[in-house]
Amino acid sequence: MRFIKENSYIITKLFINQIGIAILSLVLYTSLGFMEDEALSSSIRIILSLFSTIFYFSLIYTATWEIGADDKIKIDGGKMQPIKFKGAVISLVANIPNFVLSAAAIVVMIIHITAGNEACYSTFALLNLLIRFTSAMFLGILQGTFSFLQSNPDLFFLWQTVGYFVMPIITVGVCHFGYEMGINEKRIFGKLFAKQPKS
Repeated sequence: MRFIKENSYIITKLFINQIGIAILSLVLYTSLGFMEDEALSSSIRIILSLFSTIFYFSLIYTATWEIGADDKIKIDGGKMQPIKFKGAVISLVANIPNFVLSAAAIVVMIIHITAGNEACYSTFALLNLLIRFTSAMFLGILQGTFSFLQSNPDLFFLWQTVGYFVMPIITVGVCHFGYEMGINEKRIFGKLFAKQPKS
């Protein structure tokens, strides 16, 4: 709990970044509603999703890079001890809602598929709505990846939800990488995306 309290600012920042990009993605997707060509609309949705996902990963990379760079100064000054996998743990905590929502949705959909439980399907519909709102940047990518399953809606939604569980794992990896790059004073985006560490 102490770790969470000490890093509550960056944890909150990562979650706010996620919601911000998700809302931007929803706005972009909505703008495609007027298109009559479904194939073209799907292709554009995938491209927008890729753009939103890359932008999102860039934001969280930068945020954790800055934390790593700040920690480097504190460690060198003897003000703190290195914390192994700090970037990954911070991101893991920030992504708890994503893991909980997607895991619960996967479980109830499996129950619906195997037992034909309609109450589980209704629960899944609600969970899926929440997941799509909070992780909308991944929607186009996941829909495109599992489009071959569209003839079986239950499997299509199940595997799409599995994708929503996997994407936060990738997010944790990006944050760990960003933190490690920051603490080692290395850059891949240069000064345009990474601020100078605080003195």
